[in-house]
Amino acid sequence: MRFALVALLVLSACSKKAADVPSCEKVVDNMLTVTKSAMPNHGDMEMGNKKQMVAECEKRNLSDDQKRCIATAKDLNGLATCTPKPAAPQ
Repeated sequence: MRFALVALLVLSACSKKAADVPSCEKVVDNMLTVTKSAMPNHGDMEMGNKKQMVAECEKRNLSDDQKRCIATAKDLNGLATCTPKPAAPQ
């Protein structure tokens, strides 16, 4: 009985964590919103092919933390903190 209760708690915690990971569509939506707000004089100009950007997001297999970061970034500096920095050449 205890084992079943512990297993249920672990599974529910895992499913909740997975549920709060934004989809690539939400990631791209916020990235486009942030980019458009940084370039206010561009009007309704399209910032890219959203369908292609979503496909690229899925292909890159971003971590859950990266998706959360991009989906909640408020400005370009916030977006910049979401990607790992490349290693310095040696």
